[in-house]
Parts: sequence; C-alpha cells; structure tokens
Amino acid sequence: MTKFEDTIKEMESQVNELENDLATKAEQLDDSNKEKAQALVNKTEEAIKTSIDKIKNIINEVQEDEKVDEFLDKVKAKSMEAVEFTKEKIGELTKKVEKNDSFEKLTSDIMSEFDKVKETDAYKKTADLLADLSNKINEILNKPEVIEAINKAKLTTVNIAEKGVDGLKKVLKTDEIIAAKAETPAEEEKPEE
Repeated sequence: MTKFEDTIKEMESQVNELENDLATKAEQLDDSNKEKAQALVNKTEEAIKTSIDKIKNIINEVQEDEKVDEFLDKVKAKSMEAVEFTKEKIGELTKKVEKNDSFEKLTSDIMSEFDKVKETDAYKKTADLLADLSNKINEILNKPEVIEAINKAKLTTVNIAEKGVDGLKKVLKTDEIIAAKAETPAEEEKPEE
C-alpha cells in the first residue's frame, strides 16, 4: 500500500469514527443540539472528503517523494485535529444537556414526591383539621362575649400597671423629691472667673 492510499484510508476511517461518535451521543441531545452537532460533523466530513479528493488528484499527477510524504503527513494531522475538535464540541453539547436533564429530573422527582404526599389520607386529614381549627379559632375570637372579655382584660392590665407605678412612686418617695425641688429656688448661675 502506498503512502497515498494509506493516508486516504486513515482519513476515511476518521470520517467513520466521527459519524459513530455522533450516533452514540445523539441520543443524549435535544433536537436543537442534534442539529448543531450534525452541522459540525457535516462540515468536518466535507473538509476531510475535499482533502481526500485533492490527494487523489495529486496521486494522478505526482510520484511519491519526500515533499509529497510531508504534505500527506500534514493533511493527515490536520484531519485528525478536525475530528478531535468536532468530537470535543459534541461532548460539550452532551454535557450541557446532561446537566440540564439532571436538574430537571431532580425538580421533577421532588414535585412528584410532594404530589404523592398531598394525595395521602394523612395529609388530607391534617389539611382539613388545620382548616377547621383556624375557622373555630376565628369563630371564638369574633364572639361578642370574647371581644368584651379581651377588652376588659386590657383595661385591667392598664389599671394594674398604673397602680404599680403609683406604688413604685411611694416606695421611692419621688413625690417628696419633686415637691422639695419645687420649693427650693433655683440657684443662680455664677460666672466663672
């Protein structure tokens, strides 16, 4: 097998490898990303096939020599770079989709479990019980006799507080202090020398 044939075979193998890579990862991609990946693969394949066609034309014109070997090595290396770049980009697309899918799955699982809990008899009974309890508390608090009792309790609390202040004044004899201060004339301010 000549160097030309070897190079062409290697490049065709890379095209097949790229198609297989896309086929395995396409299942993980949504439609938009599948289209992006397919377009990338198509462009890479087109570039490689164009290179193969050019090599075939060169084969018809030139015998193998050192410069041709060098050229073929460069073509093979560039086609490998193109294939690796394309595979990397497809991989990035699949990773983005996997992250979105795992977050959406987690959210969906949590909501599903919450829905299951809401459907249980215990949840329904608890929700009904809390609603009934809230209604009963509101009924009790809105009864006229309860409102009157609450208002009486407020007045009693204020009266007790006022009596406590009066008692504290007696203990501390603040009335005497205030009266004594009122009887004493204010000292005139003396200018400082």
